[in-house]
Amino acid sequence: MKGLNRTQLKLIAISAMVCDHVAWGFVEFMSPLGQFMHIIGRFTLPIMCFFIAEGFRHTSSVKRYIKRMALFCVVAILPFYIFFGEIYEYRQNIIFDLLLGVILLAILENKKLKKWQKAIPTVGLFVISALIGGWVIMPMVYILIFYYVKSFKKQAILFSTLTVVMEVFIIVGMQLNQIWHFTHYDWPWYDKLYLLGFMLPLLVLKHYNGQKGKDIGGRYFFYIFYSVHFVVLAVAKALVAGCSAYEIYVALHIIALLVWLAILIMVLWAKPSRGQVATLLLLFSGGTYIFGFLVEITSGNVGGFYAATLMQYFGECILMLGFTMLVAQMCHREVPAFIYAMEVVFGLFVMWMLFTTRENHIFYEYIGIDESGPFPRLVLEHGFGFMLFVAYMVIVCVSCLVLCVLGIRKSVGIERKRIICMALAIICPWLPNVIRAAGITGGYEVPGFGIMGAAIFVGMALLHYGYFDSITLAGENALSHGQEGIMVINNNRIITYYNNVMQEVFGQLVLKQSAYNNKTLEDIFEGRLKTLELEGSIYEMRVEPLREGGYVQGQMLWMLDITEHHKMLAKISDLAHKDSLTMVYNRGYFETLLEEYLEQGGDGSLFMIDIRHFRQINDRFGHQAGDNVLVRFGEVLLSQGDDTISCRIGGDEFCLFFKEAIDAKELECMAERILTDFKKTISNEKYADIVDVAFGIARILDASEKNFHKLYSNADKALYVAKNRSNNAWYIL
Repeated sequence: MKGLNRTQLKLIAISAMVCDHVAWGFVEFMSPLGQFMHIIGRFTLPIMCFFIAEGFRHTSSVKRYIKRMALFCVVAILPFYIFFGEIYEYRQNIIFDLLLGVILLAILENKKLKKWQKAIPTVGLFVISALIGGWVIMPMVYILIFYYVKSFKKQAILFSTLTVVMEVFIIVGMQLNQIWHFTHYDWPWYDKLYLLGFMLPLLVLKHYNGQKGKDIGGRYFFYIFYSVHFVVLAVAKALVAGCSAYEIYVALHIIALLVWLAILIMVLWAKPSRGQVATLLLLFSGGTYIFGFLVEITSGNVGGFYAATLMQYFGECILMLGFTMLVAQMCHREVPAFIYAMEVVFGLFVMWMLFTTRENHIFYEYIGIDESGPFPRLVLEHGFGFMLFVAYMVIVCVSCLVLCVLGIRKSVGIERKRIICMALAIICPWLPNVIRAAGITGGYEVPGFGIMGAAIFVGMALLHYGYFDSITLAGENALSHGQEGIMVINNNRIITYYNNVMQEVFGQLVLKQSAYNNKTLEDIFEGRLKTLELEGSIYEMRVEPLREGGYVQGQMLWMLDITEHHKMLAKISDLAHKDSLTMVYNRGYFETLLEEYLEQGGDGSLFMIDIRHFRQINDRFGHQAGDNVLVRFGEVLLSQGDDTISCRIGGDEFCLFFKEAIDAKELECMAERILTDFKKTISNEKYADIVDVAFGIARILDASEKNFHKLYSNADKALYVAKNRSNNAWYIL
């Protein structure tokens, strides 16, 4: 398809954003290169505003949309200020501006609110944007234009007009500031001319084709990339400026803290589950520990170090409790309540030892500061309490690992992978101690990376491999044992799930491979095949799009065995269209079939057939014998080939239409064959010598006779003539 899809436009926005931020960090602002890079950077905001409007228009849940935006806004705050702090001061990042736009649309589209109820928060949002927004008011206005103005031409005109008005307003404001100095920004009038670059993205948005395009990095890629690229640029900026190892050391632990928070917040936000308490404990404990360590390495006095130590050990106590609860959930083990009680009591005991260690020296015998290194370090002499705490952590972690090993041995599939991830998460916090003991880091402690590693594995266990309340696992088990075949493919046609029924039908299937490797599956997903007959079974295929957040994320194939259903329909059809005794068509359906055939220009001849002396058979041998005669004659008519259509008119009268046959000799042969076959089938019956058959045959010799009623009337006349002849006679009209 021609034009630019959503993914391509977002990549343009991301590339422009990186270009702009590189210019802010490393290129002189008023240089030709700097101005060019900043103009290119103006592509980002309009494109993102455009897709905020698109996303709001198609989202399945406005509340979840706002929550996601708020989450990414919070996550981006620290990286944004690390890179932009001195430039933006108190103002917020672009995601904050986009969030205000989403909230504004939610208010304006709320049908329950009256106009004045919408007006007050709307004004409030514009005030907030003016006071602390990164791009004052304009993102909200751009979003409103893209959402409410339907014609792109009108969007472009209004967008450009407002951009020019904004530019004029800024220039006038700068000139007035040169006179009255009402702000501390001493910008020349031409300083913000690059903002006219906001109109350039209209040239690419014009070619938007409405398609999603190939998914790159997931639908949250832009928001995640936004935060990450600030950290990367900040590190690069610091290296260029010649930052110290200590500054890098602190920055890396800040990154570890952010990663920990981001992963576990995403877990909590993803879906409610029975393990929310354990996840909250991990979130709180890990964050507390890393934050305490950051206080320790940045504090310059014993009091600060001591407070930091208290935070770290408090975090570790909660971490052990969280690990125990998570392992119990994932391994489906019922941990007695007194175990949790003992952990809580021991944690309180540890905190008591720490708070009183200066007086009784139970946990630490000595606390001091070593200032001989690159930065002040805490010097500790461990006491009995510390040894007891280490032993406690070892016992808890080893016990959890034992449970994990037992769980791994008994589990398969997703459950097994989750437990493996949990075991690795338990091991991760211990690795920094091994690294430090090996001297790899030159004496620097790196506990934040152990905690961050634990967060990554916990996130994999709870997000990538399904939730620990077994929703995914139970769902797969139910689908695998169901009667319907189910297959899921993503937008790249890659198989992401199939159940046992699907494998029985299509043979060996492989996850993460293209479904289109199988020609039958390709025809099904492309809509060329709706039903499939295989080894006596009939399957109905139904392909449905999988939508999330208003966008198609893939396709689901439902395959239902309709063999019995098909047989039932055939039986119902027979009851509706066929004579229940002889199984030839009834008169009504025979007339319909023949009229359709004649309307299509078909030729042929109609046989009207009468079984003579039928009443004598009923009277002498009983109605059961009469029914047997009718059944045998119906079987003979059905055996005459695909070129014939037969029916029972009623009583002992039948009709047969012989397609394309009008030659008299051929028709006589057909009559003789029917008579011979019928006589043969009843030759052993005691009434065989009594039964006679008369045929009245009407041919279609010209177009005027291609009418059922006329053809039927002619055949009836011919039968009348035949019946007045000798036995077993026919007459052709």
